Amino acid sequence: MVVDYPRRFSDKLQIGMLRAYQPKRFKTPGTQANRDGAKSPALNAWWLFCVVVFAMKLLLLWLDPRSKLFMSDSGAYVQTALTGWIPADRSYFYGYLIRWLALWPHSFAPPLVVQALASGATAIAFALICSRFFEMSKSISFVFGLLCALDPLQLVWERYVMTEIFSLFVYALVVYWSLAYLRDRRLWQLAVVQALSVLLIGFRMSYLLVIQACTILLPLIAFARCGLPLLHKRTSKTGVLTGLTHVVASVTMLVMHGAYKYANGRLSNREPAYLDETGAHLAAVWAPALKPSDASDPRFADIIANGDQFKIKDLQSRNAQQYAQGFLIKRWREIEKDRRTNDRVTRETAMNALRRRPLAIVGLTVKTYMGYWNLRAIQWYARTNLGYGQLKDSQLKTLAEKFRFQAVKQFPAQPFSLLQRYFLTAWPYYFVVIVSPLVYAIATCLSRDRAFALLLFIHASILMVVVTALSPQPGIRYIQPVSLLTLLSIAICVDCVARRLRPAAMRPAA
Repeated sequence: MVVDYPRRFSDKLQIGMLRAYQPKRFKTPGTQANRDGAKSPALNAWWLFCVVVFAMKLLLLWLDPRSKLFMSDSGAYVQTALTGWIPADRSYFYGYLIRWLALWPHSFAPPLVVQALASGATAIAFALICSRFFEMSKSISFVFGLLCALDPLQLVWERYVMTEIFSLFVYALVVYWSLAYLRDRRLWQLAVVQALSVLLIGFRMSYLLVIQACTILLPLIAFARCGLPLLHKRTSKTGVLTGLTHVVASVTMLVMHGAYKYANGRLSNREPAYLDETGAHLAAVWAPALKPSDASDPRFADIIANGDQFKIKDLQSRNAQQYAQGFLIKRWREIEKDRRTNDRVTRETAMNALRRRPLAIVGLTVKTYMGYWNLRAIQWYARTNLGYGQLKDSQLKTLAEKFRFQAVKQFPAQPFSLLQRYFLTAWPYYFVVIVSPLVYAIATCLSRDRAFALLLFIHASILMVVVTALSPQPGIRYIQPVSLLTLLSIAICVDCVARRLRPAAMRPAA
């Protein structure tokens, strides 16, 4: 009897029989072993690199194990750890890390160990970025990964009760997954970038502007990277629609920022916001450019009109305008007690100045940037960034009782430690960091994948705007994230030069 199978089933049966009796190609004995053998040297090299980085970090921790404080930042984080208090002018995630890592053992030693390991992980992520996205050789990736691990702007903060190390590690992850999204253009990667971005601003709010800008720019760059060569094809319309979909999805993911603002308001018993003193900060930074007509409240206008009494035009007094008694913000708080109204008026006043006299704000930005080029000033800024001021007796008592930490009363404390001396002697490198946008412009022209370099150029440029236009004075610790990008831009340039020289070196001699 002949069974008449349905046609689809018959076809599948025949194909299955053919596959069963077809000789298996490329499955000869030893082939898989050869592949594994080819992968193992590269894998072993990466494992060795990771071991070297972490061993170096732990060795330096053994050589320089002393905890350091930078007041008033460290004091705010310690207060968050002890009481759950949420500061109005800085992020607070690091304070909870101090609670989990330092409060129960009554020591700052566990946070220092974790910070050293996090700094090592940042260097490893840096090397992976070099290798996976810019396709640099292992030797170049490892060399610059080690340079990243030895960056003085990283090493010195590994010993401080400060958020710089954890925030830089999260920022390195943001850069990694942003580049992964540029390469693969998958929505889940975009979601990872946004989730890490919220974690990042929870550690350090100075990254907010670059995060907000790249929320829109990242999907646009990703689809311009693949869509521009296809404009003459019919499929370009589909690519454009997909790109717009990703832009909308990225903007929609800003709801995570709303969740952060809600949590901040809930924990601090205030209105949802990124920070509660944004207006005070802007008014203080732009104080030399303010005029009475900018004020949205006549009482604040009167304070600005009498600015000569507290040096409102002095560039060096901008930090005092926010925090010192008798200066701009303190005077305004004595008049307007309501915090919400206080911040609203200062924010509106600052934005009025920006709208009416943008060139004046640009002038302040340029003057702040030029402050980094003063040789004596940059060395002074480096010394003050090691900590300055004086601890109160109550603070000394709290540190001794809760963390068994004996601090000096006056900062900066001397003699300087090993890493502090390294930080101070590395001042010539800081001049390289502050021209990083220029280095990235060169790297973008040289790089094989310009979309990757363009994204990092945007990051470096926005971060430099933050440390000049939105900072009261030049500060070496402000440029710490820019240093990471600077090393990456130099690595791109070195790799491009090495690629061009390699074929010439391989040609036979005439």
